Formats: sequence, structure tokens, C-alpha cells
Amino acid sequence: MAAVKLTPAEEEAIIKQRYLTQMTVPKGNLPLKVLTKKFLQLLEQADKGPDAEAEVARLYREFLREAAQTELHAKKLRAVCEANTREQASYTAKQQELEAAIEQTRRDIEAKKAELVRAKMVLGQNQQYDILRHHIMEYPSRASTQAAIDAELQHMAEARAEGARVAQLMERRRKQFSLLFYVIEELQRTADSTAEELAGMAAGPGAGAGAMEVDG
Repeated sequence: MAAVKLTPAEEEAIIKQRYLTQMTVPKGNLPLKVLTKKFLQLLEQADKGPDAEAEVARLYREFLREAAQTELHAKKLRAVCEANTREQASYTAKQQELEAAIEQTRRDIEAKKAELVRAKMVLGQNQQYDILRHHIMEYPSRASTQAAIDAELQHMAEARAEGARVAQLMERRRKQFSLLFYVIEELQRTADSTAEELAGMAAGPGAGAGAMEVDG
């Protein structure tokens, strides 16, 4: 248990009280023992009769003086006990104050530890938020992303329009080639028919002249 620290005024009061109430009887001569011895001596001289009146008177005065000293010593002892009681009460109060201060300090430390844990948690969250914010900042903004999407959609629309135009052109060319092939086929059939007719016409007169020559 830690020693209780008193104020200078309290220490001075305790020292003064001890000084005023300290015992002055030599070691081994207890007040009650001395008083009993004086009383027995007084009784012994009183039993000797009138011849010992002077000695009895002297012993009686010593007995009264010793009784007064014993009473004074008793008062001093009572004062010492009261001082010790007050000192013990002061020590107890100081000890209670110290224990209360220690308990309050312990609670404060626990509270500070909890605050430190919360602060570390908040710091970790802030660091995570900063990392996430940096990652987000690395990506383009929503406006630029939307602009890029719109541009791609525009390109796709233009490509579809160009594809439709090319398809229409190819369909028109296909129809033109089909018509051209049809005309060529018709011309070919017409040319073949004309050639056959010309061949027939050329073969007809020659055959009649030969017959006439045979008949003659």
C-alpha cells in the first residue's frame, strides 16, 4: 500500500500533538505500578501508629503527587490515543482519497483507451476513404464518360446509316445488273433467231436452182 502524503500543516500538527503528550516516566517505572508502591508504603507506615505520623504525612503527600502525575499521564495517554485516532482517521481519509483518485485515473485511462481505439478506427476508415477516392479520381468523370458513350452511339448510328446506304446501293446495282443480264440474254436470243432466219433464207434459193439443173 502506498504511503499517504500529508500536507506540511498536518505534519506539524501531528508532531506538536505528540510532543505535548509524550510520556516522561522512566522506562520500567509504570505510573500505576509506582502509585501502587506508594500506596502500600503509606499503609505500612499507617499501621505503625502515632510514631509514624510524620512519615505517613510525607508518604501521603508523595502518594497525592504520584496520583496527580498518574492522572496527568492518563490524560496524556488519552490525548495520545485521540491523536492516534485522528491520525488514523486522517490516514484512512487520505487513503480513501488516494484510492478514489487511482480508480478515477483507471477509469480515465480506460476511457482514453476506448477513445484511442475509436480514433484508430476513424483514421483507418479515413485512409480507406482516401484510397477509394484516389481510385475514383483515376477514372474519368461521369460527364466525360457519358460524352464518350454518346460519341460511340453516334458513330454506331452513322455506321448503321452508312451500312443501310451501302445496302441500298448494292440492291440498286444488283437490280441494274439483273436488268443488264436480262437485256443481254434477250439480245442473244434475238441474235440467234435472226441468224437462224438468215441462214434459212440463204439456203432456200440455192436448193431450187440445183433442182432445175437436174431436170434439164
